[in-house]
Amino acid sequence: MGRLSLTALMIWALCFTGANCGSAKVQGPQSREPKTDESTVLPVVKLTHEHPSSSLPVATDVFTNGAKVLEVTITRVVNPAMTPVAVFVSLSDTEKGKSEIKQIPVGNFSLYPPDQPGTFLLDAAPALRKVSRPDATGHDVRLVFEMKRIDETRAWTPVELTFAEPKWRAAGN
Repeated sequence: MGRLSLTALMIWALCFTGANCGSAKVQGPQSREPKTDESTVLPVVKLTHEHPSSSLPVATDVFTNGAKVLEVTITRVVNPAMTPVAVFVSLSDTEKGKSEIKQIPVGNFSLYPPDQPGTFLLDAAPALRKVSRPDATGHDVRLVFEMKRIDETRAWTPVELTFAEPKWRAAGN
């Protein structure tokens, strides 16, 4: 009986002094890097079930700095119904003064689980080789994001994806 009382007293003391007894939160060592408050990072692209596509201009230095990899980061996901979605990324190339738009696929990815943000790397080199450089040729090159339901037979439910600014990287960086 004495050991049982001593064990119970030890467990109580551990919990009382702040040990983690059953808490789902896990604390690790403090990071030396400054924390980025999500509210201070401005969303560059936001896709919703009502507006599932958006685009950004591609800077001319992307073509001159040897970029081969596109890093896409989704910083926030609102998907209460857990609707499976995929994001298709492409380059659109429009020659100034013409209405024809050339779409070149870069790649696609899906969220798993469908309510969790993430970072995705896409091999952009083949697509970049197929578009004209915007500076010298009068072409407007844009990076296009389009969100689609994986099961297109089901109706849209509220979904919102917030993207950080895409990063163009050389291979191996």
